[in-house]
Amino acid sequence: MKNLLVVLLTVLVLALGNWLTAFFTPLGFLDISIPFAGLAVVIVFFFKSKGGMASRHLDMSIQGSTGIRMDQAAPVNERSYILIGAILYLAVMVGLTFFMYREYFLT
Repeated sequence: MKNLLVVLLTVLVLALGNWLTAFFTPLGFLDISIPFAGLAVVIVFFFKSKGGMASRHLDMSIQGSTGIRMDQAAPVNERSYILIGAILYLAVMVGLTFFMYREYFLT
């Protein structure tokens, strides 16, 4: 139940962010939905991965400034429900965009 709430909250936050971006720019909601959702997936993937590039960079920065060697963490394959919500939002926006612009794609 908690996991479903995290996924739904992620989709809601992304939709709100997409709407705010469309509201403050001259672009339409659907016109920026796919790039917005794709960027969200990349950002969430980059920062939610444990032992990934961001955490290795931080470890190397600490090691370089303090001289203390950091233990290398092995990458963990943990299910991230925020990432699942971002991917779900991307899939829904791709489907909705293709549905709304179906006449453009069929001609």
